[in-house]
Amino acid sequence: MKKSTAHHVRRLAIIVGAGLLAVIVLLGGVILAFILNFHLFPLRENYPAPGSALEAQRQDLDYFARAMALDRSFSPTARAAAERRVQALASSTSVPPPAKLHVALMQVMALADNGHTRMQPVADEGTLVVPLRVTHFAEGFFVMRAQASYRDMLGGQVESIDGVPFDRILAQLETLRGGKEGFRRENAAMFMVVQDLLYGLGIAADPRSSVWTVRLPDGHLVTHTLMATPMPKGEALSYGIRWLSPEPSRGMEADWIAYRPASGAVPQTWRDFDNHFRFFPVPGSCAQMVRLQDIADTDGQKLSPFLAETESALHARPPCAIIVDLRGDTGGDYTKAWHFSHALPGLLAPGGHILVLTDSHTFSAAITMTAFIKDAGGDKVTIIGEPIGDRLAFFSEGGSACLPNSKVCVNYQVARHDYARPCTDWRQCFWINWFYPVRVKTLQPDIFVSLRFADWNAGHDAAYEQALALAGTRQS
Repeated sequence: MKKSTAHHVRRLAIIVGAGLLAVIVLLGGVILAFILNFHLFPLRENYPAPGSALEAQRQDLDYFARAMALDRSFSPTARAAAERRVQALASSTSVPPPAKLHVALMQVMALADNGHTRMQPVADEGTLVVPLRVTHFAEGFFVMRAQASYRDMLGGQVESIDGVPFDRILAQLETLRGGKEGFRRENAAMFMVVQDLLYGLGIAADPRSSVWTVRLPDGHLVTHTLMATPMPKGEALSYGIRWLSPEPSRGMEADWIAYRPASGAVPQTWRDFDNHFRFFPVPGSCAQMVRLQDIADTDGQKLSPFLAETESALHARPPCAIIVDLRGDTGGDYTKAWHFSHALPGLLAPGGHILVLTDSHTFSAAITMTAFIKDAGGDKVTIIGEPIGDRLAFFSEGGSACLPNSKVCVNYQVARHDYARPCTDWRQCFWINWFYPVRVKTLQPDIFVSLRFADWNAGHDAAYEQALALAGTRQS
């Protein structure tokens, strides 16, 4: 009897062990298939030292073509056009200035018409930039930061560069990245301060300087020749929304001046930009404000603990409205936002409402979070502001490949997200989304409120104020 029992125990152990081994092998196979399918490894670069500028250019173009081939966002027609352009560049015996080749490759990647698919606007170091920073408003593009020598241009709307009217400049800048018009326009505010891009597009005649004319709020025109300087290694350009706050910005305040609103007042939504995650009660209201500038750990600030603490605070004192500000949030890891987004409807007081603020900088994982909230909250959710920065179907989750000689990086994308329709193509659809499903018909603002320079200059955040008004209505 004991022998029989021991035999059964051994047999059971073998079966369980074999089952566990099978699960481990299966899981390992799934992980390997995921990695291979979505190319989650760097593109190899094995080129000898170039013997000439032409050879260096051809090495860069070969590497660029290999990276572009990995990107799945190109339509067949767009891919054919992109390949023709690259082939023409590769077969040429002329060597254009690096800035012009850079622009040509940015325009090639923009043919995909996918916001994530792009060529970076600056190299790791040495890219020439002008001593101004610009923000896009509904009325146009305004100088919001300037080095001290050019402080008389602060608050001025850009009228022309090297005599080229601004509407023509904008049309050319918008060829440098694909995606929705509003998103391309926001990127133009960052691109236009890159002298290399102005020269590469043929807007600036001189590779090292450009002549800018701006119109000040009082109507006066100011014109200066701006001498460009190289960006230091590791420094990155900020999107224009950062300059809505006149607060000091890391690394650039020694001899830079910020334009401040004529009213002297800065709304609390445009303060404390170095704090990427903020939660605070709205003064004089029963509403609570959650502002996220990233869906990722940033500058040592941790997202998950912040969301957990915010959820606990809301649970302890349910508000009449929760305002979630995702303007300027270009994304991160949406899996970290899943639980919080779906918990929000249950954290409201009876009859409460969720008000989500969006703009053209609301991008990538921030779009996903907006969709999570809308999907979970249904008619409790109102979106206020400007349209999000991408379509409901887009490609992302790719890799970065830096050209061996010019050191400019290309970002290729391999995984499809679709938040409006089922995504069933196992090769393209991002598998992670099967564990974080979401389906929405639209993320268009229910209440459209544009960012106007006149409002900002008067100390107003119109979209935020609209949310407060709606929260008050819901409360009453």
